[in-house]
Amino acid sequence: MNTKSFKTKWALGILVLVATFIASQSIYRSSITRLHDHLVAAARITEQMHASEKFHSAMHLMLIAAAAYAGTGNDTFRTEFVRQQEVARAFLATLAAQPHGKSTHTPDTDDLEANFTAYSQALDGVVATGNRGDGRALARSRELFDTVFVHYYAGLHQRHEADLNLAQASAHRIQFWTSTLFYAQLGLAVLISVFGLFYLERIARSFLAVAERLAVTDGLTGVFNRRYLDTTLDEELSRAGRHGRPLTIAMIDIDHFKRFNDAHGHQAGDRLLRDLTKLMRQNVRAEDRIARYGGEEFVVILPETPLGDGVLAAEKLRQVTADRFPVGDGRTFPVTISIGLAAFPGDGTTGTELIRQADERLYCAKAEGRNRVVPSVAPAMDTASTAPAAS
Repeated sequence: MNTKSFKTKWALGILVLVATFIASQSIYRSSITRLHDHLVAAARITEQMHASEKFHSAMHLMLIAAAAYAGTGNDTFRTEFVRQQEVARAFLATLAAQPHGKSTHTPDTDDLEANFTAYSQALDGVVATGNRGDGRALARSRELFDTVFVHYYAGLHQRHEADLNLAQASAHRIQFWTSTLFYAQLGLAVLISVFGLFYLERIARSFLAVAERLAVTDGLTGVFNRRYLDTTLDEELSRAGRHGRPLTIAMIDIDHFKRFNDAHGHQAGDRLLRDLTKLMRQNVRAEDRIARYGGEEFVVILPETPLGDGVLAAEKLRQVTADRFPVGDGRTFPVTISIGLAAFPGDGTTGTELIRQADERLYCAKAEGRNRVVPSVAPAMDTASTAPAAS
């Protein structure tokens, strides 16, 4: 897997998760804030209702005390009247200080204060010295109590009912959207988990494939390594033996590679190895396997290939790799390869036997002057294949 692509996908995934988390938390926070506001409003309504009930009770007790004083002249009732009057004024101040809601039924506390003043003054006239029997003031007080204040309380209850209905409707909406969001997040989490597991499995397989490839690949040239060669050659020989099919191997060595390294350095030698293996990969079949045997030696496994066809394939490799390799400053170095061949089953039936036979023929190619294939098929070879290489 491409590292850049992997990082981009993970960064995008994390960005989506963070954005989803921020959005969901914003919704939750907004919902909690609204619920808090509703609770505060409910507490305010409860407080206002409590104050209004106390105010109503104090006014009623003022009327009772004033009526009792008017009938009996007992100063105890007059004292009770004054006390309840102070209580009513205190709760009236509480009602006036309460913020009003958004309901259209909100009563006017200014009217309430004005009417309470008129109500209080009327009752003051009842309990004043020398006016105990003033029935008109008492009737006026009852009228104010029964009409103006009852109207106020009706409006107050309507406002509170409207506010509570509004809060209830909002609470239902909040419950619906938060529940929907919760299940959506749960579904998204499950979906992400499932896709995440599949994706992680894919990543694991990709890394495993890379690790397996690295385990059987030569790090410098990119072809297979000796470990892979030993395993695969035995497998190919076993298959060829079961099906009665031919197989040829070619052992290749770069001529005068040590001299090249000594003259131009190991970095130039590494470049030469990479360039030559690239050429070889481009000029073999897809089913052929190239492996680095050691140093500057390579082995090519040619399945389904008799020795004669193997010689032709080896000659092709020898010819396409014969070149003057650039070494800098406009200078070049002649590069050639020598190849030894061995075929199954004539030269051996095991990987060890074929490798030994191919290595012996490679030694012969070196002894005969390099830049050649051994064994050779004369009709299929040009004169360059038998001529010694310029060294």
